[in-house]
Amino acid sequence: MADFTPDIADDVLATIRDGNEEVAGAFSRALDGELSVAAGDAVPIIDDALPEEWHGPGLVVAFAVGELGALLLLPEASGLLPDWCAEPDTSKLATLAQELGIVLLPEAFAAGRSKTAYAGKLSDSFQECEPAESVTAVPITLTRGEQSGTAHLVWPIQKPLAETSDADVAEEADTTDNAPAVTAPSPEDQPTPVSAAPETPLQPPGQRIQYTDLDDGIRQLPTYAKSLLKVEVPVTVRLATTKQSVDQILKLGPGSILQFDKRCEENLELEIGGQTVAEGEVVKVGDKFGLWITAMTVPEERFWVVNGKRTGTRVQ
Repeated sequence: MADFTPDIADDVLATIRDGNEEVAGAFSRALDGELSVAAGDAVPIIDDALPEEWHGPGLVVAFAVGELGALLLLPEASGLLPDWCAEPDTSKLATLAQELGIVLLPEAFAAGRSKTAYAGKLSDSFQECEPAESVTAVPITLTRGEQSGTAHLVWPIQKPLAETSDADVAEEADTTDNAPAVTAPSPEDQPTPVSAAPETPLQPPGQRIQYTDLDDGIRQLPTYAKSLLKVEVPVTVRLATTKQSVDQILKLGPGSILQFDKRCEENLELEIGGQTVAEGEVVKVGDKFGLWITAMTVPEERFWVVNGKRTGTRVQ
């Protein structure tokens, strides 16, 4: 695997452009509005010539990639950040970090951990995360209607999940064993805090996603879950089955008739991945035939009996 250096800029650009729809969807769900994205060519980042908008507040999304990492910086000056970002909806920002960690970086450099925080000054957060000696950035233009702004994906960063120590910044400690414990100052001592989205699941335990229909529910899934919906599995309609000896099979030829125990009026079975999930009746669809599902079938449960020493007996 190649090193996580500026040399992989072409791969990063290809990943963002190929997953344009997924990237736009992640930003749209987190930032309360339909957004489109466009990635520009990679540019070097020089410490004494940081983008002007980085000297103000904004959103920092940090990705840990092995011992290094990357940052995505989105300035508040873009006008695309909702008001609640300063006091964030933690589930939205945690989900944004998880999704972008998958869709922004090449598969070989997918983020192992990620988190999002609102920073009082992006340039300070950038420096405190200790950028490497040679750093590059891919500008990502976000557009909503007539409004647009630019986020920068910057790498390599030596301490992407580092806790900031600036007097204007307070951030929750990371949940890893090596992360230092940091206690946020009280509101009286800290007028402009950074509120971090901890590394949490998409939904807290016991909380269900609310949706109006199946399509709406699918749209609310994070990208890493949506990718499972693209997995192809074999779908088979089974008419009937029988067993015959090898001798009988060798005697088969044109004109042979196979007899099954199944009656003509019985329903056919629908199998997905070799597992029966439904049954139905044959219908004509144009000049082809289809299956009209009349009932769903609960998959057969299989489990092992655990009673002291495992015997290997399977119960069905």
